[in-house]
Amino acid sequence: MQFKIKYNTMANNELKLETKCYDANEYGYLYGLNQKIPDEEFEKVKKYFKQFKRMDFKEGNIQVTGRPEGWRCLEKDVAKVEEILGITNTLKSRQDKISNAFKDPIKKAKLIDQSYEWLKMLFEKGGTRPKQDLSRLVIHSTKIYDPQDSFKKGFDKGEGELFIYTPHGMWYIINNSGEFADKSLNNVKTIHGGAVGHRLMYEDLIDRLIRIYSEENLYTGEKLY
Repeated sequence: MQFKIKYNTMANNELKLETKCYDANEYGYLYGLNQKIPDEEFEKVKKYFKQFKRMDFKEGNIQVTGRPEGWRCLEKDVAKVEEILGITNTLKSRQDKISNAFKDPIKKAKLIDQSYEWLKMLFEKGGTRPKQDLSRLVIHSTKIYDPQDSFKKGFDKGEGELFIYTPHGMWYIINNSGEFADKSLNNVKTIHGGAVGHRLMYEDLIDRLIRIYSEENLYTGEKLY
């Protein structure tokens, strides 16, 4: 079984529901169509959608990563919308593909490795590197993934990686404060000397890659602020 992860291309433009944002307080993931459809088609599924605005979230949208404003549906209603619109590239089929791969150690390792290669390429080539403070990112985060507890175990040694979801984007943090680190590369301040941080705006594919690579392992180490 081959796993080919496609980035956004015109050739991969079939209708599907994709994650549009993540709300840490109440809704979790909210979904939307990846393209506009005729009004008469949308009317068939409109009852499963809500046109979200900032005021619909508990704290405005300061605890939301992504694009919350617009027509969004809850995960529990995704399958109903897909059935009515005849969507074949379903959320369940995508999730099952990953779940099945994770049952096989070899396929799992390949999928995780491939996800990591894509993430590095996307963040390093397409991301921005604004100056920031790790504590500030953490305070305003909606969730933090720590692949294999690498940051938890290596923070004080200048090692480890984090993926931090914030209202202003998704950050890939590489701890870079060890004895032999080139600290001139750092743009993120930490208590131990700094880290390299790349930021991208929220996208369904990037979120999925992060969740695969990190195995959705949340950070559980010492407080970072």
